[in-house]
Amino acid sequence: MFKVGQTVWHRDGKRSGVVLDCDGDRVFIEQENGAELDFPAGELSLTAPAAATPAHRAAAPVPYSMVDRTLIVADITPEHVRVLGLIPPRTVQAVAALYEKRPRAGKFSALDVAQKLNLIAEITEVPYRTMRAYSDRPGEMGLLMGKGLADSQKAR
Repeated sequence: MFKVGQTVWHRDGKRSGVVLDCDGDRVFIEQENGAELDFPAGELSLTAPAAATPAHRAAAPVPYSMVDRTLIVADITPEHVRVLGLIPPRTVQAVAALYEKRPRAGKFSALDVAQKLNLIAEITEVPYRTMRAYSDRPGEMGLLMGKGLADSQKAR
């Protein structure tokens, strides 16, 4: 399977991009022009096909950056608020505790919805897109986030 940050090519050689997320057999990529596409994993490859242009073959992997995907207050819709409300309380409490331990962090409860979602995505390594996809299955979302939380605590 592909990893976030890897450069992948469509087998037709006409499209390539950096992996943003994987959900089952679907792989979400961002092209150089900023367009986001998704494909079945079987249609993508880590090596440029012969049909790829020289520019595609020479492209170096671009690491995925959450900065480009950071939510701001103006982005927030009722759907964002709904998804935040579906995140398991234990996960939110664990993220809040980790946040409040940071130097000069302040209170997690004082953050707006965008800041909370960004922080949860950063600490659990679960992007908002995945949170939204699992919003109808909060138990599974909790498991994904729990793994990210455990990994983030090992790194400390």
